[in-house]
Amino acid sequence: MKTVFVSFFIVLAVSLLTIDGTESSKTLTCEQEKALARPCLDYLTKKTNAPSTSCCDGLKEIISSTPTKKEKEDACKCLTSDAQVPNIDKDRASNLRKECKIKLYNFMSDDSDCEKIIS
Repeated sequence: MKTVFVSFFIVLAVSLLTIDGTESSKTLTCEQEKALARPCLDYLTKKTNAPSTSCCDGLKEIISSTPTKKEKEDACKCLTSDAQVPNIDKDRASNLRKECKIKLYNFMSDDSDCEKIIS
């Protein structure tokens, strides 16, 4: 049986970067974006029953820092680069936006191509 590793950051990018960022742009570095998303790992790997406040706040910060399509694509590429995390629960990843009460578009994709995700 093939062991499957789901990239946390691909799931995160698909789930979050399709959201309409309406706040002013606050440029973050790639490392800052990854650090902001990292607190969500405990929830996504079933170590906790709910996402932490720091998880939700971090996701909201990423969203507010990426209002334009180009910024969303850049953040997506950052979050999907070289970060494989085993044991991600796909249902929890899909529900993360709802759990964190993040306003979003009616959009979901399993495509890891950032340009297609954001289009």
